[in-house]
Amino acid sequence: MKILYLTIMIGLLLSCSSVTLNAQNVKEKVCLDNTEQFSIASDYVKGENYSIQVSLPFGYYSSHKSYPVLYVLDGDYAFGITKGIADLLMIGKEIKGIIVIGISYGKGIFAWSLKRTRDLTPGHDTIYAKGQNTGGADNFLKFMQYELFPAVNKNYRIIPDSSTICGESLGGLLNSYILWKQPELFQGYIIISPSLIWNDKSVLKLESEYFANNKELNKAVYIAYGSLDSKEVIISPATELIQMVQMHHYKGLRLVTRVFEGETHMSVPSVAITNGLKTLF
Repeated sequence: MKILYLTIMIGLLLSCSSVTLNAQNVKEKVCLDNTEQFSIASDYVKGENYSIQVSLPFGYYSSHKSYPVLYVLDGDYAFGITKGIADLLMIGKEIKGIIVIGISYGKGIFAWSLKRTRDLTPGHDTIYAKGQNTGGADNFLKFMQYELFPAVNKNYRIIPDSSTICGESLGGLLNSYILWKQPELFQGYIIISPSLIWNDKSVLKLESEYFANNKELNKAVYIAYGSLDSKEVIISPATELIQMVQMHHYKGLRLVTRVFEGETHMSVPSVAITNGLKTLF
């Protein structure tokens, strides 16, 4: 068995080496079908030039139809995943045709990590992000509202008041913040593994403030996380928020929640995005 194992491993290493040598001659980058890209130099997030990725449904250019739009945070990694899942679900007619918009930085993983921490966080957290550049959520929302939305609405056939936003981790935190701070920005919210522990669970307090003045919320909200995620950072505060919302019985709210057994913080996005798209579209 040891000899067989070593033989298999050596074969894999040799095949990997062959792929690496052959890949050295490849000069073209991989492209995704039915996609476009443009940039926006923001006046609200100083010095930031956002890379906006667009995935169009099959047959977009051969028709005059308008489509709902899904905005995806953390587009540097999440756009490709979401586009692939959406394409398969559209091919299988499990969801309607949608336009997917990824909000990215296009500067590599290190820059993405720093910039998302700045843009996706409402307020500052002295425990989980001490010394980091945080608290830029409101400026990021202005970028989306006054720069991104007009550009998308001008250049693509969008059904009015049909937009949904999707985000995971800090992206889920931001989506939860938008829901209670400026719910009118989106009709649907896909919130995956939200980091609601942020800033002493400030988003939960925001929900209480919203309920004090509003008893209606005509939105579709999908909240999901994995059973193997951090109990302190993700599961407990997310469960607390869900219970608060359920207790408040908002008129017009469509709330769907899921816990995916055996999934971690890193593995849950693919299954949650799939289920979230099927739920909202």
